[in-house]
Amino acid sequence: NHFNASLLEAAFMTGLERNADVVRMATFAPLLAHIEGWQWRPDLVWFDNLRMMRSTSYYVQQLYATNRGTASLPITLEGRPVAGKEGQQGLYASAVIDQEQGCYIIKVANLAPRAQTVCIALEGLKRNTRLAPTAERTYIQCDDPMAENTLDNPTRIAPQHDLVPTNGNTVETTLAANSFTVLKIYRQ
Repeated sequence: NHFNASLLEAAFMTGLERNADVVRMATFAPLLAHIEGWQWRPDLVWFDNLRMMRSTSYYVQQLYATNRGTASLPITLEGRPVAGKEGQQGLYASAVIDQEQGCYIIKVANLAPRAQTVCIALEGLKRNTRLAPTAERTYIQCDDPMAENTLDNPTRIAPQHDLVPTNGNTVETTLAANSFTVLKIYRQ
């Protein structure tokens, strides 16, 4: 399961999330594989008799599972859903609101081989809605699309975390080349 396949999976899953009104369930299979006895790839977790490692697909699935929100929101670029369409430069995105946590969650897969700066504007907020001064950013990125985690290097590609500033109702961030990013934007 090389990183490029996981990145395509992340892009595909933005479509599942954007269409949550008609997609009831999705699953990933197979889940477990012994390093010396497997039938196909990709698998989420690989192991031998002493060690285990999580694949990059595991981390993509984990980011979706822990950032699912309570309702989906539209996310557009020049009036069209962000689904890798012509002129969208390899970007795929979905957005949800999590009423329980009081935040908006934006997921963006950048399939382009170059970094891209994006400005995400949250439109239609109630007049008294204020955003926290920073948003949490979690991302998975790798310069080598054929790279993968191994038992000897199980965290070569793993989620990284940092904060990005908000400005009014916008968040500007640079998406690394070949990356999957989750932004959590909290309301104050």
